[in-house]
Amino acid sequence: SVAVLAAKIILESSGETYRAEDTALRLCWSFGLKDVDILAFPTGFTLCATLPDGTRETRIQRIKERSIHLKNINDVNTVSRLAAEKKLSVDEAYSKLETIVNSSKANPLSLLIAFAFASGFFSVMFGGRLLEFIISFVCGLIVQGLIPFYVKRNAPSILISLFSGLVASAIAIGACHFVPANSSTIIVGTIMPLLPGIAMTNAIRDTMRGDLLSGIGRGIEALLCVIAIAAGVSIVIFI
Repeated sequence: SVAVLAAKIILESSGETYRAEDTALRLCWSFGLKDVDILAFPTGFTLCATLPDGTRETRIQRIKERSIHLKNINDVNTVSRLAAEKKLSVDEAYSKLETIVNSSKANPLSLLIAFAFASGFFSVMFGGRLLEFIISFVCGLIVQGLIPFYVKRNAPSILISLFSGLVASAIAIGACHFVPANSSTIIVGTIMPLLPGIAMTNAIRDTMRGDLLSGIGRGIEALLCVIAIAAGVSIVIFI
C-alpha cells in the first residue's frame, strides 16, 4: 500500500514515470518485499511483488487526475529515502504519504494571484508596458478564475486549453479597442503560463530513457494542448 500510494502521488503530480517506478521499487525493497515488478504510464501503473509469506500480490492503479505539484514529488522522495535508511516503519511512511495527499491542494486564491502576476510579467518580458501589464494581469485573473468552473464540469484538458485561449484573446482584443495597448503582447503574456512545458520536458526525458509509450503519450498530450490554445486564440482573431 505504501509503494502504491507513493507511485500514485508522483504520477498525479506530473512526475516522470521512471521516478514513480524507482520510488515504488525502493519502498518495496525497504519493507522486505521481493521480486518486485512495476510498469508505470502517465495514466496508471501495475505493481507486482512477493510478500514475506511467499504469496504473490498484484495491484493495478488508475490515475484519473493529474496536475503539477513539484513539492509533492520532493516530499515523496524524502519519505522514500527515509524508508531506505530504515528510519521509518510501514505505518509511519504511509501516514506521511497520507499527509502529503491531504495537504497537496493549493489555495485557489494563491493560484489566481500567481497566474495573474505571471501573465503580467510575461507581457512585460515580451515588450509590454505598464498598460499591457495591467490588462494581462486582469486577463490572467479571469482565465485562471474560470478553470475551476471547467474542472467542476469535468471538461477535458483539451477543451480547457481551447476555452482559455479563446477567453484570453477575446479580453485582450476587446480591451485594446478602448485603450492604446498591444493586444499581441497581452495575449502572449496570458497564454504563456498555460503552456505545458513540464509535460513536454517529461515526455522528452521518458523517451530518452526508453519509456517510449509514456514519452509519446505525454508528448502528444502536450502538443494537443498547445494546438487547442492556438486554436482558441485564432478563433477570436479571425472572427
